[in-house]
Amino acid sequence: MYFSFDISPAVSALLVLTAAAVAVAVVYTAVQSRRIARARHFCDIAESDDSDMVYEPVSVVVYSQDEAEALDKLLRDILTQDYPADMEVIVVNEGESSDVRDVVDMLKNEYPGLYLTNTPDGARNLSRKKLALTLGVKAARHSVVVHTAIGAEILSPRWLRGMARHFSQASPVEVVIGYAAPSADSDFGRGARCRAFDGAVRAARWLGAAVAGHPFRATELNVAYRREAFFRNKGFSRSLNLHFGDDDIFISEIANGENTAVELGGESILGVLAHDYSAEMRRTAMRHIFTEGHIRRRPRLWASLSSVCVPLSLCSAVAAVVLESGNSFVLSASAVMEVVLAAGITLGWRRVQEATGVRVLGASVFPLALGYPFRRALLSVRARYSKQKRYTWD
Repeated sequence: MYFSFDISPAVSALLVLTAAAVAVAVVYTAVQSRRIARARHFCDIAESDDSDMVYEPVSVVVYSQDEAEALDKLLRDILTQDYPADMEVIVVNEGESSDVRDVVDMLKNEYPGLYLTNTPDGARNLSRKKLALTLGVKAARHSVVVHTAIGAEILSPRWLRGMARHFSQASPVEVVIGYAAPSADSDFGRGARCRAFDGAVRAARWLGAAVAGHPFRATELNVAYRREAFFRNKGFSRSLNLHFGDDDIFISEIANGENTAVELGGESILGVLAHDYSAEMRRTAMRHIFTEGHIRRRPRLWASLSSVCVPLSLCSAVAAVVLESGNSFVLSASAVMEVVLAAGITLGWRRVQEATGVRVLGASVFPLALGYPFRRALLSVRARYSKQKRYTWD
């Protein structure tokens, strides 16, 4: 082993590449984590002091697909919300279902502001989900519409306050983007850590962009907007040929930096319930990978580049050490840069996980970050060639 600054041009180039890759990955993670953490901080402050807030009446539209048992639990959590203004709840079910009707009729005796509508059984060659949501918005009596769906887990009786507090007569806000993700207590099976990390990375892409004033996506389980914005955009008319897109293509059309708020208060974040979290998270990710191709505004470059830079930095550092084997300067420089990368990545993504209320990881963050671009590429391939219905004529 020897120490020398006299290294070959190839090794110098590899060290420069390593440093550049480390800088891009660490800076991107730091910026996104700071944005999301600050948004969480300010939302928590607003949640703790809303005594002077004047709330508007809201219509909550719940999308269902014949899951009567899950619907009963979700509706009870919504109908018992601590909300100081008028509230109605509209269940929109795909097709006729006697079980769903029984659940709604039973609860309606106690909560008269509950209504049920359903999509026609014979509807073909269209997105049944978009049809259901359109029926729900049209049936809403109030200007503010809050959307959720079966699969959401309401964790606080003040969830609706957080989503609705941004709307007022004097406010320019027309869209409120919330968040929903599996909690550590609900998703603890095989691969839970990987799903928690991948979910944080994907959330940072669209939540960070929305906080920065460039919204292009929301989650179908926790989003609100004004009916006027929906009808001004002619609903989902620009993506009627797609089964999905209601929470990204549509949001990218009506949301901008001036009329959109991000709600990340601790009481406003929803959980996600699923029988198979691995399959559900994979289907959701594949669906968004496909629909992102139809979105005009999407911050793809930095998000994709930063994820690729993590394994790239390690590969270039190892190559430099191999080419200059025995030179302790190259070894120590490469080691220092990788330590900086691992520390920056770990601290940044832990901060995102803390802010979004999901499982907080430790030493596993860096190895998971190394494999993320490969998992993303595999999902992209699967999304392209999967049998998942994407167009309404499928």
